Amino acid sequence: MRQLAAAVFVLLALATPAVASPGPSFGDGVSATINRSRVDTQIGQRFRFTTTVHNNGDRTRTGLVAHLNVLSTDPGVYVDPEDWSSHRTVYLDPLPPHSSVAVGWQVQAVNDGRFVTYVAVTTRTGPATVVVSDGLRLTVSAHRTINAGGVLPVVLGVPTVLLVLTLVNLARRRRLR
Repeated sequence: MRQLAAAVFVLLALATPAVASPGPSFGDGVSATINRSRVDTQIGQRFRFTTTVHNNGDRTRTGLVAHLNVLSTDPGVYVDPEDWSSHRTVYLDPLPPHSSVAVGWQVQAVNDGRFVTYVAVTTRTGPATVVVSDGLRLTVSAHRTINAGGVLPVVLGVPTVLLVLTLVNLARRRRLR
């Protein structure tokens, strides 16, 4: 019976994935926070927010990289983060112990729906540990306008001018007969 229990214990140990000890890693002292929690906007509008990357550890952090991402919480809505912001990756200067650095982001809403944007921070070398900020919840409404881009005068004016010219030309021909 003892041998059976030992065999079951060994099998369970082999079947259970090994968990690496956390040890000293990037995520031990680095965190990221966002200065806003919610934005309500319309398609085409730009908005700004700031992420603060904190070094809570006792050593200087070098090679930090902050990266902005956008995801949709609505099924079926495709998001291309490059459309939202062309400047999505920032390489940070060395960050001394117990200090922080603010990173400003400018984003333009290009889809309507519900989204979350967040910033991931990692290092250029070493373990691929990623620290993620809280999310910034976005609600983007479709902005419908009858005069998008100021084209209404052209859309109405050109056909009107062509109609008037055609009527003038027809009246002139009738008089000449």
